[in-house]
Formats: sequence, C-alpha cells, structure tokens
Amino acid sequence: MIPNFLCQTHRQHYQQEPTEALMAWDNWMSAGHQSVLSQDNERAFRYYGSSMEVAAILMQQSAQVAVTAITPFERYQLAGQHLAELCHRNGHEDIASAIVQKLNNALANQRHHPVTNVNRKASHEACEQPTPPASMRVH
Repeated sequence: MIPNFLCQTHRQHYQQEPTEALMAWDNWMSAGHQSVLSQDNERAFRYYGSSMEVAAILMQQSAQVAVTAITPFERYQLAGQHLAELCHRNGHEDIASAIVQKLNNALANQRHHPVTNVNRKASHEACEQPTPPASMRVH
C-alpha cells in the first residue's frame, strides 16, 4: 500500500492553485534528488511521494494547467519511477510494486482516453518524415 504524502489541506490548496502545484513539483523533485545524493532516503521518499501526488492533481486538471515542457502525466510517471526505484533499492518491494502498478494503470488510462489518443495521433503525424529518395536510403 502506498501512503498518503499530502494532507487534505495541501491537497485542496494545490487543486485550487495549479501554478503553485507546478512549482512545488519542480522544487520537490529537485529536493528528492538532492536527498538521494546525500543518502537521506527517508527525506527523498517524502519528496518523491509528494511530487507524485501533486502530479496526480495536475493530471486531473489538465485544462487548467499552463503548457509546460513536461505534461502532468509525464510528471506523474517521472516522480513515480523515482519513488519506486528508491523503495526497491531500500528493500520495500511491496511499496515499489504498488507504485509500479499505479503507474501502469495511469498509462493504460491514458491510452484509452479519447483526447489523449487524438493528441497522440496528431503528435505522431507531426513527427513523421517523408520517405527519403532512393539515393539517400541506407538499404
């Protein structure tokens, strides 16, 4: 089971203030990384867990979140991956597995979300390159 990291008051605050939630995510991910480097795993656990929860809030409010270099879903996945890896390295396999399952469920939900599928297709089409002429092909 994954513990809660944000209290109800902070959860509500970040639901009402997505810009502050973005700043908190950035700060907490950085602090989590610094904590790992200084081998303060307990502190890193709290920072990465809080980052994952605030990213989940941002995912629910995607229409209200300003466009940034990284989407709320990507923030969620990144924080969760760091948290799961930290748990795994410290012998908390049950928590690591629960986090990975939660990340996989979020990924499955993204694939089935009609808006995501439309955006993903448009993004994919934008990246497609025309077939090079025969003289430029490797094979």
